[in-house]
Amino acid sequence: MFFPIFLVYALFLAGLNLGNNEISGFVFDGETGEKLPSATILIEGSYRGTITNNDGFFTITPGELPVVLFIRYIGYQSQQVEVHPDTQFPLEIGLQRSVTEMQEIVVTERDPGLSIMELVIERKKLWRAGLQTYQVDAYTRQLLSNDTSIVSITESSSIAYWDKDRGSREVQLSRKQTSNLSDDQNFAGVRYLPNFYDDNIEIAGYSLMGITHPNALRYYHFRLLETEQMDGKPVYKIEVTPRRTRQPLFEGTAWVLGRDYALLEVDLKPNDVVNFPPPVQDFNLTYKQQFSNYGGEYWLPVDMRIEGLIRIGMVGLRFPAINFRQVSRLSDYRINVNLPDSVYQTDEWLTRADSLTVEENRALVEPIPLSLEESLAYETIDSTKTLEEAFKPEGFLARMASASDESESSGIFLNIGGVIPDGLSPRGRFNRVDGYHLGLNFDRRFDKGRYRLKGFGGYSFNSSLWDYGGSANILFASIGNTRIHGFAGYENTTSTRYLSQFYSTGMNSIATVIGGDDYFDYFRNQSTFAGIEARRILPRLNLTVTGRREHHKNFEQDSEFDHSWFGWHKLRRPNREIVEGRLQSIGLEIGYNVSSNDFGFAGKRQAVIGAEFSGNSIGSDFDFTKLGLRLDWNMQTFYKRRLFANTLDLHLSAGTSVGELPLQRFGAIDGSLNYFTPFGILKTRRFVPYEGSRYWIAATEHNFRTIPFELLGIRPLVDRGWGIIIFGGAGYTDAGSAYPDDLMVTDGIHTEIGISLNSIFGILRIDFARRLDKPGTFIGFSVPRYF
Repeated sequence: MFFPIFLVYALFLAGLNLGNNEISGFVFDGETGEKLPSATILIEGSYRGTITNNDGFFTITPGELPVVLFIRYIGYQSQQVEVHPDTQFPLEIGLQRSVTEMQEIVVTERDPGLSIMELVIERKKLWRAGLQTYQVDAYTRQLLSNDTSIVSITESSSIAYWDKDRGSREVQLSRKQTSNLSDDQNFAGVRYLPNFYDDNIEIAGYSLMGITHPNALRYYHFRLLETEQMDGKPVYKIEVTPRRTRQPLFEGTAWVLGRDYALLEVDLKPNDVVNFPPPVQDFNLTYKQQFSNYGGEYWLPVDMRIEGLIRIGMVGLRFPAINFRQVSRLSDYRINVNLPDSVYQTDEWLTRADSLTVEENRALVEPIPLSLEESLAYETIDSTKTLEEAFKPEGFLARMASASDESESSGIFLNIGGVIPDGLSPRGRFNRVDGYHLGLNFDRRFDKGRYRLKGFGGYSFNSSLWDYGGSANILFASIGNTRIHGFAGYENTTSTRYLSQFYSTGMNSIATVIGGDDYFDYFRNQSTFAGIEARRILPRLNLTVTGRREHHKNFEQDSEFDHSWFGWHKLRRPNREIVEGRLQSIGLEIGYNVSSNDFGFAGKRQAVIGAEFSGNSIGSDFDFTKLGLRLDWNMQTFYKRRLFANTLDLHLSAGTSVGELPLQRFGAIDGSLNYFTPFGILKTRRFVPYEGSRYWIAATEHNFRTIPFELLGIRPLVDRGWGIIIFGGAGYTDAGSAYPDDLMVTDGIHTEIGISLNSIFGILRIDFARRLDKPGTFIGFSVPRYF
């Protein structure tokens, strides 16, 4: 099998103009002729080396000749080959199998493999203490393939930097890829290259304890499988298995060089804890890495070989298997040298040298030779063979999407973007006061986002009123990272009497029109406003100051539109009247790390403090000061090494006021919107909020993820990503004696606890809540919590 491949490569090399002193050769089994892929070739007396490709072929360029090559392959005796200027290439290097020593089995409580790895860990502590920095030349090749063939190839040459305190960086020097990929789709590099001598290793977002971690003996079983002789030293083959079943760890094989007690090679893969929720159905990665001390004291990576398979699918949608292969070669180490500060001036792991140095498809620096299969892929893959086509999904959902695309492209369906001018979008809502409301919104940015204009207009068919208004936002100044915006506008519209932190009027429209209760009360508001917003005063800190002049007016009494599509609704409550008048106020809001509402899909770390002042001194009919606070905080608790650790989430919202706060400025604690119960509300408060001039709510939940089902051994639910969440909450509102008795305030402190079944089919969460201060249970649903 070896010799036909040798002849093909010989013909290839005959027409190749090799660089000065470039050495090429084959490494194979000296008895059978079988090729030996990933054999290590080192230049004696240096930190330079390479590995063979899948056909056992290698090239390497020394600075000058003669040199001595050191060839190593686990399970074979190493060999030294002296290369002179007149040596003929390619070299033919046949290795002889090493002798396996059959150990006498002695039954003891402590396996010899454990003692061997204990020595590896102790030796590592000694030599790692002196390793401060290194710089190394790197080459990486990545391949994607489907079930039938190679789909794409990317390659890169780079310089990698490692600093004990500052971590890793990489500067890409050159890159090359198949013609179906663009330059910016080339992600080949060693920036994510794990070093299996490290204490902790990041794999796909998980933090796995390495097999040479100081505490590895408490987390791994090490069992001696066999002992071989190589170059007069024993080589121990050790089986690695996890001791902990719910921690992300490795399993596989490690080879240890006796006397030095150093890792020679590892063949490891993450255990079953390293997985992903649906729609990922299968996720497998294996890692192989070799080490050498290059005749010195530090054991450093020679290469990294990764193979992976990912399957993605769900009911009605299935993608072809995605096969991934990566091979990386590290050579020409410079140990404990001063690294350039410039590569650490950015947090980016990968940077590219300036355009004068780096060019697409520039010649790669000492690449690992392509195999014949890979060379053929470069020749046959053209720009029409896209990744989208190679991994085209199957199933009825895929067919429906394809049919829709074809219909739109054929003109059966109108392209709405071609009918409605740019910046315009439809506007609609439904509530029990306005009835159906239809109109248009306008939103356009100009001068690269420096200017933004917004407007709206629409008609309400029950109240027979028009909504209309507009606003402008201008970027006034940029000072460092701080952006200062000014804004102003006018609106004549229907406003809600209390604000919800979670529900929009659009969401409430859907819930109401299908038969649910109308969550809000309403009034008419004619408002003029202006203000200044300073974004990123400090990292993630924003400040907004707003002045408002508003005229508030009630709707006509007994004018509600009692309607739903299916007639399922009960008689809805009357729309409560407000205190009419002119409200002029100044508001201040300070926000830290504020993000959009996602209904508890992901944990947040944000805080908002707000204040509003209104008084006769500024021409207002109302005299009050209102203060508000909101805090959301997410923290990891257990199994922190997992990609999705167990998490604890806290939500606190509170407000108070001084003076006579009008009803239309009351604060609110959210309850369920029909049966929708996101995190941060009182889930057993059904269909309406609590309101008050003073209020607070504290809610918390702990996401145990799949751990309870893992403990119970219910693997089908674990594999589907189903999890358990425990939650609780308490809230209180008060309006004082000056307000009507029938306001929606709490009767004491509302308290509740419950349990959730999370990530059902990857799209749903079901909450089972029980009220504690009064009898009552409630079942609701919301979006699953993932992060």
